[in-house]
Amino acid sequence: MNKKHVLFVCLISIVLLTFILSFLQTKQFSAYAACRNLAMNTKGYAVWKHVSTLPLVFRSYITFNDGYNSFSCRATGIGPFWVANNELKTNVGCGLSLIPPVSCPEDYFGVEP
Repeated sequence: MNKKHVLFVCLISIVLLTFILSFLQTKQFSAYAACRNLAMNTKGYAVWKHVSTLPLVFRSYITFNDGYNSFSCRATGIGPFWVANNELKTNVGCGLSLIPPVSCPEDYFGVEP
């Protein structure tokens, strides 16, 4: 094999690894892991639950929901190296009762799974 073939095989391997890690739900080295860490550091009314993943080759869009609000994240990466950015978080209020109005506590509840 010459150098061009080796470089081509390496490039294809990196692209395939990136695509696979764009939709896997692992706790490390994936787009989900990067967005999960960002969601864990985002206040909500309950535990953030994974709703959907839109995988693209070098970018994934992942959405979480806490029962009241949605949190969307954009992860960009190559291979096992991913960086997450907050895309959108809705700000719907939560009320425990109507009279007297008591709001739900917003805190860091974590992510499931």
